Amino acid sequence: MTAIQTRPARRSVLTPTARLRHVLRRGWAALAALLLAATGGATAFAYWQATSTAPDGLAVADTLLQGSTPSAQAAQANVTVAWTSSTTAGGRAASGYSVRRYSAATGGTPVAATGGCAGTLVAASCTEGSVPDGTWYYTVTPVLGNWSGPESSRSAAALADATAPTVSAAVSPTPNAAGYNSISPVAVTLTAQDNPGGSGVASVSYSLDGAQQVTAPGANAAVSVAGDGTHQLAYSATDASGNLAPSQSLTVKIDTQAPGTPSLVVPSYVNVANASKVTVSGTAEPASTVTVTASDGAGHSARQTAPAQSNGSWTIGNLDLSGFTDGTVTFSAAAQDAAGNVGPAASATAIKDTVAPAGTTIAPLVVSSAATASSTPAASATVSGAAEAGATVSLSISGAGGSPVSGNAKADSSGAWSVVGLNLTSFADGQLTYAAYATDAAGNAGQAVTQTGTKKTSTATPTFTNPPATIMGNKVSSVPLAGTAEAGASVAVTARDDAGQSASATASGSATWSATLDLSLLNSGPITFTAKATDAYGNTASASVGSRIGPKVKSVAVNNGATAGTADAGDNIVITFSEAMKPSSICSAWTATAGPWATSGTTSDFTVQITSAGALTVASPTTACPSGGFGTVSLGANYSNNSQTLVFKQTTSANGSKSTAASRASLSADGTVLTITLGDLSTGTAAKSVTAGTATYQPGPATDTASVGLPSDPATASGSGF
Repeated sequence: MTAIQTRPARRSVLTPTARLRHVLRRGWAALAALLLAATGGATAFAYWQATSTAPDGLAVADTLLQGSTPSAQAAQANVTVAWTSSTTAGGRAASGYSVRRYSAATGGTPVAATGGCAGTLVAASCTEGSVPDGTWYYTVTPVLGNWSGPESSRSAAALADATAPTVSAAVSPTPNAAGYNSISPVAVTLTAQDNPGGSGVASVSYSLDGAQQVTAPGANAAVSVAGDGTHQLAYSATDASGNLAPSQSLTVKIDTQAPGTPSLVVPSYVNVANASKVTVSGTAEPASTVTVTASDGAGHSARQTAPAQSNGSWTIGNLDLSGFTDGTVTFSAAAQDAAGNVGPAASATAIKDTVAPAGTTIAPLVVSSAATASSTPAASATVSGAAEAGATVSLSISGAGGSPVSGNAKADSSGAWSVVGLNLTSFADGQLTYAAYATDAAGNAGQAVTQTGTKKTSTATPTFTNPPATIMGNKVSSVPLAGTAEAGASVAVTARDDAGQSASATASGSATWSATLDLSLLNSGPITFTAKATDAYGNTASASVGSRIGPKVKSVAVNNGATAGTADAGDNIVITFSEAMKPSSICSAWTATAGPWATSGTTSDFTVQITSAGALTVASPTTACPSGGFGTVSLGANYSNNSQTLVFKQTTSANGSKSTAASRASLSADGTVLTITLGDLSTGTAAKSVTAGTATYQPGPATDTASVGLPSDPATASGSGF
């Protein structure tokens, strides 16, 4: 076979006239082919084949046939295009294809396909991805080398849809601003809408509170939500292209229960200080809103709201009641929850009182060291006065030397008040200033009032004027004392011995005083006089001075020691003193510091004698007692038979073979008992059967240990005798 050389025809389009001239030059066969192409009614693309290389050789003409009408199937944004392979008129296969799409079935401007359908394709199908949403019509144009055949007819419509539908939810009834419904059930209508030109909504799906998903065909679904609480509705929609809308969630809150009655705390009183900002508080359902309304009897009202916190507490701190009339104020509080349910109201009352108390007084007083009818003690003072009944009185006291002292008290139903237990000891004596104001039960404070008073916690120390240094034992029944004290003060005088015995008297006089004390019951020896002055406010001062009650004879006893009714050896005189006597003042030889003290029983020069008049004495001086203060005992009977003086002492016989009993004297160890004992009668004749008389003792110069002598008055002995 002869090889055919193929040249591509010029790609210019031949007009019919040009084609005719070409045919005339090339031959009738070519003419026939051109005529056929010229009558095809469309732009033609031709190939020719030369049978000779001569300039005037013949060529066989061929053309690409129109591409076949493709099919187009859309899947969301992907469109798959397929067609039948194309050939030339002479049966030669096309070498490739180009794909375009139109937005209308006719007319319009083509758009070259993209993605898998872009460029020249060898295969007879392709898939274009990411196709813009819309309805598209595809064409195929065959290609052979550089020649392009006629474009195919447009495919049937292919709907590209990659956009999911949108879903809206409508709640009926419409929830309030907080998102709550106060009725149940609540109707939720789900409405889906596909994008314009989209494939259309296929179904709506939803799940309530996590339950199994429900799918409703079409673009609408009705959901009933019932029961108090917070419900979650998840929903979506799918269009006919399979696009699934993102899941959305709707919260449906239902609360059909009203809150409970809130607690309500109001002040007991509304006063002038807080009337414009009264605080009320309480507890209520958490997150509810509490509305408080206050009203008086004159038609005034005020209202405020407060949110209840997570723990239920709520507070309104600035409720203005300044325009209200004094008297009873009524408060009410009701809670409203987020759903709008309003609970029952709580109520409470308060008293508005904006009138300050008046008429507070302070009673004048003197502060002293002790409580009296006209003074109060500084260590625990009481200040009193009057005020409005039921008011609280605040008291402050100031003075020199100390910091102010304060206290308070409540006035009773009569208005009387007293602040007790005030320690005013830090203040110096002198003027004190008292300030007090009353605050009524509503908290209104009245004007302060002042009062001055005096603090006097001491009085002048009394003095003694010439107090006696010693008091004779026979003068104790009436001891005069005198002295000085502060004018107006009373003086009490007391005498006390070492044994605790005392005597007292109230002195007469004021600035100078005098008193007489009976010290008969006090023991001899040291005593203390005390003068205690007490002024009009109970302040006291004392002064003391020492003195001494001298000794005295407590008793005298005449005792028989041998033959009754006669004076003989062994008889004795016992003298008892009121206190210890100074031994050497009785017998100068008794100088030992400790007793008992006594003369020797063998001393011949210790002589006791009794006169015919019955006077018993100790002869002095003697060796045993060079000097003495024994005194004289009047026996009250004559114990001498011949009016001679009887002498009792120790004697010794001429040959010294026998001695008689000696007279002797002794003083007890405590110095209070003196005993004189008769020895043998050495001179005179003693009478017999003498009737005892009443004896007396005349003290001698004996003194007590402080050198205070005995009274000179005789002491009577008991009724005994020798």
